[in-house]
Amino acid sequence: MGADSIKKAVYLHPNLLKVKSRDKKEEFKLRISGVERGKHSFSIDCDNTFFEVAEIPDLHEGDVKLQIEMDISDKIVTLDFHFKGYVTLPCDRCMEPVNIDLDFTDNLVVKLMPWIEEPEEEDNLWIVNENTYELDLFHFVYESISLALPTQILHPEDENGNSTCDPEILKKLEELTPHENTMGDIDPRLEALKNIKLS
Repeated sequence: MGADSIKKAVYLHPNLLKVKSRDKKEEFKLRISGVERGKHSFSIDCDNTFFEVAEIPDLHEGDVKLQIEMDISDKIVTLDFHFKGYVTLPCDRCMEPVNIDLDFTDNLVVKLMPWIEEPEEEDNLWIVNENTYELDLFHFVYESISLALPTQILHPEDENGNSTCDPEILKKLEELTPHENTMGDIDPRLEALKNIKLS
């Protein structure tokens, strides 16, 4: 068995894939118990493995560098996130891959309370027990990236204002788009509706 075959066999082994996914999730667990009060910095790569585990629809590829600044006190942990990188998604027009640049910030405030048994999470505010050992930020990061994605994914226009989508797909779409001159005579009842003014 050649080296390439061995690599392929290892990559496809389901148990190894589970380990890889579990290891990626572990990177997003931030210890707070016993950590010295004050400011701390962390860096995490949201790479292809992250997007595979996160299962964001249509998003399986990207490279987003995440910088986390943590300020911890007796009762409050403040987390500032800076996301910078790109993700790859299918274009809504031609379905070909398009890179979407991301550069944004988010924040999370965690209150440490003695009487909390079950954590409470609401948007950018979490309330957890003061004896909590670590914070699992995986879902928060996943949600932040999901919400930062544009509602419409399209290839950018070139300097002349023309779409950079796959030209073959654009040509096919143009052929399939009905034009007024190919629709024949318009029903006079529909034509009359054009003249109605709504107050």
